[in-house]
Amino acid sequence: MSEIYDFDRVIDRKQTNDMKWHSAAVSKFMPYEFPEDMIPMWLADTEFGCAPVIIEALHNRVEKEIFGYCSPGRSFYESVCFWQKKQFNWEIQSDWISVVPTVVAGINVAIRAFTEEGDGVIIQQPVYDPFASLIRKTGRRIVNNGLLQNNGRYEMNFSELEKLAAVPENKLMILCSPHNPVGRVWTEGELRRVAEICFANNMLLVTDEIHSDIVYDGYVHHPLPALDDQYEERTILFTAPGKTFNVAGLKTSIAVIPDERIRKRFNTVKDAMSLDISNTFGIEAVTAAYSPEGHAWMEEELSYLQNNVDFLERYITKYMPGVSMIRPEGTFLCWLDLTDLGFSDEALLHMIALEAAVICVPGTWFGPGGEGHLRLNIGCPQSMLAAALDRMRAVLYKS
Repeated sequence: MSEIYDFDRVIDRKQTNDMKWHSAAVSKFMPYEFPEDMIPMWLADTEFGCAPVIIEALHNRVEKEIFGYCSPGRSFYESVCFWQKKQFNWEIQSDWISVVPTVVAGINVAIRAFTEEGDGVIIQQPVYDPFASLIRKTGRRIVNNGLLQNNGRYEMNFSELEKLAAVPENKLMILCSPHNPVGRVWTEGELRRVAEICFANNMLLVTDEIHSDIVYDGYVHHPLPALDDQYEERTILFTAPGKTFNVAGLKTSIAVIPDERIRKRFNTVKDAMSLDISNTFGIEAVTAAYSPEGHAWMEEELSYLQNNVDFLERYITKYMPGVSMIRPEGTFLCWLDLTDLGFSDEALLHMIALEAAVICVPGTWFGPGGEGHLRLNIGCPQSMLAAALDRMRAVLYKS
């Protein structure tokens, strides 16, 4: 548990505009009316108060009294470079950085900048559902290089990827690293193989690394472009402090684009989409988060999350027969397999969300391979996690 910061503290988010906690907002994503006493374990933000270094930075900015148009300054870029060096031993240059509101917005720009309507975009389902949504909405084709399960572990289907990458119309691949929702932290060998396959076929490789800070004991995250200088020539890496520090609402994310030609094209399309204005408070939050003080806070958060994973694993083993979880290597999102219980996906959603009033993300949202699964967010005080599990247990095993 935390030695300095109180991750057990429960903050009443119903008094805010946080969409996660308002049933009307949830109903926009799932076609039901949800009870107000719901426990929301769906949206991928955490229930932890922000790191004090961020709160202090935002207070200081408020005292400046004016909140006009802003752009990142030197301290912002230095903080991003500091973080990549501190966390991943990756030396990046300030001019590689392009600021985008969100990682999803950045991926949207990349799809539009480097593919045409009708082109194929490779993803690895079950995977974060906005990938597929963006591909459809931009008139591109979803090309699924579905993940495989091997002895309870998700792996990439490299033989299929080689065939898909060889198709000239497939121009771009989106890699989720660490993977949401299955929790894999890809090894250096896996990442190198993906890169070699893509680059041998002249494909652009876009990596969503927003969960890269949340990696558990025994695993190491590798920013893909950092593995080899030649990988920098055909990659765009997206990241943000939004997940780690729970500042997603401040709409400030980062694209790291080492190659000048790719960067110029990306920025041209970004500007054409009017995504070039930065969030005043987002700039302050990133600068504060990516600091030694932010790093110390993050390490304690990670320890707390590790304890939550242990708690969840013990609970499932003891009280939820027929439910299994492949222990996550990273992220605060746990992928629960309920197929052995024999319920349909619709029945599971009805029981968990409406009867138990615990809002999880249905596995079907993540595409093929998600059937019979739920994604559970454990980024919360353990008391909230225990209450949600007790509710789920009561409806799943009622006589």
